[in-house]
Amino acid sequence: MYFRPLPVLTIIAIPALIALVWLGVWQSQRAGWKADQIAAFQIHMHTAPLTQQEACAAGLSSGQIIAPPSAEGATLRVFGHQADGAPGWKHYQAAEICGAPVLVEIGFDALAIGGPGAAIPGAVRTTAPDRFIVAPWPEQPLMAAPNAPERNEWSWFDAPAIIKALGLPTLDIRYVLTPLEGMPDYLVRTPPETHVGYAVTWFGMAIAFAVIYGLMHMRAGRLRFGKSPSIGTE
Repeated sequence: MYFRPLPVLTIIAIPALIALVWLGVWQSQRAGWKADQIAAFQIHMHTAPLTQQEACAAGLSSGQIIAPPSAEGATLRVFGHQADGAPGWKHYQAAEICGAPVLVEIGFDALAIGGPGAAIPGAVRTTAPDRFIVAPWPEQPLMAAPNAPERNEWSWFDAPAIIKALGLPTLDIRYVLTPLEGMPDYLVRTPPETHVGYAVTWFGMAIAFAVIYGLMHMRAGRLRFGKSPSIGTE
């Protein structure tokens, strides 16, 4: 085999190839981590819910499953999706938990597909959930539409505006409580299979990059397989 690497191309190619392989390994590890998280939560979601006193004694934290809180006061309508992916308006009220008001999802209006935003009759959740999960306060989506407080239509959780709209003196903006109807969004948003797909993509790009690197050297006469040329033939 005869190989004389092109200096500039090699200096660029080596870190690029290392980065592509590292990204593939990282996504493979993420797939395993996410699968473990899902398996652990499947066990966790079937345990008895904590009382509010137990949750507060342990310190209110994301992922806790607690008994239904008593929410009251003005209702907030925030656009979102149910666990099955149906779009619509989620209804929130405030409940006093661990000494501070926390937003609690109390209902849901599904939207008519293709309609002008009107709710489907009877689509409001009618059965009271028997357990809630403590979820992180949702971040503002990158492409979120503007909120319309005058119509009580919210696209994202603007804490100061929500506190004003609900007439509250304060609000715990670390968490929201949502009915436990399946896997939480942070686990199902990017399932393990998606991470595996990302890993395959990065590894595929690394292989393609290595092939292109080799072909460029072959065309330049710097890579040949077989016997090396004799000294003085170059």
